[in-house]
Amino acid sequence: MADFTLSKSLFGGKKRDTTSTSGNIAYAVFVLFCFWAGAQILNLLVHAPGVYEHLMQVQETGRPRVEIGLGVGTLFGLVPFLAGCLIFGVIAAFLRWRQRHQ
Repeated sequence: MADFTLSKSLFGGKKRDTTSTSGNIAYAVFVLFCFWAGAQILNLLVHAPGVYEHLMQVQETGRPRVEIGLGVGTLFGLVPFLAGCLIFGVIAAFLRWRQRHQ
């Protein structure tokens, strides 16, 4: 069995405050864009003719076909996700601010 040793302690040592807020925001936007792009690709894959039926192997024609466009998918997918992230970000920022000023 392999033994891993770390040159620096993970939980000890002096605390450095070298975080870059703009870098963190850029990374968060990049991750959100990747999730959105992945959701759109999955949406295109599922709505391609015959792919969903082939994956599910069900030939059920009694169900209504629901068409969701790019704008509707963005409005009801990306916007609530971004709003939730914003709410969590505000809560985290408030808790961090409160911790620093105590």
